Amino acid sequence: MGQRTTASGTAILDDVPVSPEHVLPFQEVFDRPTRLGPFSQLYHTAIQLGIARAALADLKRFVLERARPWIDSGARRAADDTLLLFDAGALRVDLHAAEELLWLAAEQVDAVRDARDAGAVAAASIAVAKAKILATEVSLKAAGKLLELSGSQATLAQFNLDRHWRNARTHSLHDPVRWKFPTIGNYLLNGVPPPRRGYV
Repeated sequence: MGQRTTASGTAILDDVPVSPEHVLPFQEVFDRPTRLGPFSQLYHTAIQLGIARAALADLKRFVLERARPWIDSGARRAADDTLLLFDAGALRVDLHAAEELLWLAAEQVDAVRDARDAGAVAAASIAVAKAKILATEVSLKAAGKLLELSGSQATLAQFNLDRHWRNARTHSLHDPVRWKFPTIGNYLLNGVPPPRRGYV
């Protein structure tokens, strides 16, 4: 289903000699402030936005070329159905907002001049978390609306349009955004910086 692998997977090797100097204690990288966490999250946020863009492009193509209007819409073409137009417009607005949040977060990560500045790194992580939340929500919404607005024909395997939802959902499981909301709230209300990890 969807994407089959992620960089955070586990490999178990038996009877393989490894010199101690070749063992990298990954979590120790985050014992001190670093831009690595927010930077890697920018990458994941961009993936979610790419999925949303692709779903919206396929929605446009399918609605213009194949979809039929709902019988009660009074429209001759699906692309003239007022409710469909509303949803397509709302998706575009949401996608634009997510894109702008990504740019703002990227600027905040770039603005961290000294990786030892814990406050700047925390603020960058929070900015990226906000962008990641919206990008994930938009990718799932766009992928779902693609099928909903394109009609039953869009579910045929020959079009493979469900891949957008599978990819968005599978990728979103890497580091669930539901954990980003309390992190942002704790930072906002209590001044508690986000944990230092590659997925915050």
